[in-house]
Amino acid sequence: MLFGLILMAATAAADVSTTEQPTVDAMQADLQTAYSCKDIDGRKVWKGGLAYYIQSFMYDGQQVTDETDMATDAVLPEDNSPETMREFEEACLTMAPSAQAGN
Repeated sequence: MLFGLILMAATAAADVSTTEQPTVDAMQADLQTAYSCKDIDGRKVWKGGLAYYIQSFMYDGQQVTDETDMATDAVLPEDNSPETMREFEEACLTMAPSAQAGN
């Protein structure tokens, strides 16, 4: 499953002296292994080990013709409010892969 990763401008503006941001390559690899969560506001959501990811906003008239060509935005705790992060946590809570899949 291949997705395009778009980093929000807020990531570039973040104070890198307090927190080191993951690289784009690291987040792209993380997205490849992320699991699906419940949609938020009609947009697909995934949870990876480094970040949550959300389908980029689609403007009127835009369509995704191939799900492997879907643009996504990384959602990092450093760039978002606690309320926003709770919304993502709740969307992914019941969708997490079982830690004991063999039992």
